[in-house]
Amino acid sequence: MKKIIYGIGATVSLAVLFLATSSAQVKAVTAPLPAPGQAGQALEIAPPVINLTANPGQTLTAQISLRGVSKDKLLVRGEVNDFIAAGEDGTPKLLLEEGEDSPYSLRPWVSKLPQLTLEPRQIKNMPVTIKVPANAAPGGYYGVVRFTATAPELKDTGVALSASLGSLILVRVNGQAKESLKIEEFAANSSSGVKGWLFESLPISFLERIKNDGNVHEQPAGQITITDMFNKKIATVNVNLPPRNILPQSIRKFEQPLDSAVLGNTMLFGKYQADLKLTYGDTGQVVTASLTFWVIPYKLITLIIVGLIGGFFILRFLIRRYNRRIISRARGGGGLNMRRRR
Repeated sequence: MKKIIYGIGATVSLAVLFLATSSAQVKAVTAPLPAPGQAGQALEIAPPVINLTANPGQTLTAQISLRGVSKDKLLVRGEVNDFIAAGEDGTPKLLLEEGEDSPYSLRPWVSKLPQLTLEPRQIKNMPVTIKVPANAAPGGYYGVVRFTATAPELKDTGVALSASLGSLILVRVNGQAKESLKIEEFAANSSSGVKGWLFESLPISFLERIKNDGNVHEQPAGQITITDMFNKKIATVNVNLPPRNILPQSIRKFEQPLDSAVLGNTMLFGKYQADLKLTYGDTGQVVTASLTFWVIPYKLITLIIVGLIGGFFILRFLIRRYNRRIISRARGGGGLNMRRRR
């Protein structure tokens, strides 16, 4: 039960960490503060993501900074785990159970991590040594260095159910890695998230699902160019900014809005084409896709047509009624004149 609770806490913390680092603005991540009355076990860690490049046989050293945020002294233990993509939003899944293995594991290459004791508000660096084997195949290798803080008096009790924090480490081993991206889906969505080709109004959004068939992480970059029915470019939308990684053998989803922030005061009406172009890899490989969509306020147009048709019949009815009244008056006036002549 302890292992399950520990694993859930670690996975939740790592998911929060990974989502926070999507914007490369984050410099440090803080573990949740303890509830009142509980022992303080809060940490800050930086950097949240470490990207490294190495040659086979090379030894790398990374530095992870730790700071105790609690008011008490903390004993910090570190360990290394594998992770994979848990879904298409990029959230990682820790591999903690027996038999859960990653073909891109970095764990065997990381030397044993020392323990640290942190005084309140103290900052220390944790060195992480990575020894790349001489026979390592070119490509990407991944792991997470996780840290758990406990009070020193709990060192030998085995009680360590607090959530952990970690730095994601992505290592690329130089050589002829396999680089291959494929666009699984390129679609347009309404503001309610419904995919389609006919939209009543803005905003809409573009959805891309990109699959990495290679053996190294990729950061595709590019744009969507929108043109009207006269082939005139009306807007461009950036894709994957800030840059995010797609892990090998996984699919990652990207979305971008098409709204007034992109178009300004331009109003859309009619048929449009969206052309997606992404580049990736060391040699600037390119993948493309296109879609066609319409922007027509069909509900408003339908109401106008119904209103015009209804107005036409009402006007026709009123004209006929007016004509009958005129004819009736004319006939009534003619009979009165004839009686007067007699």
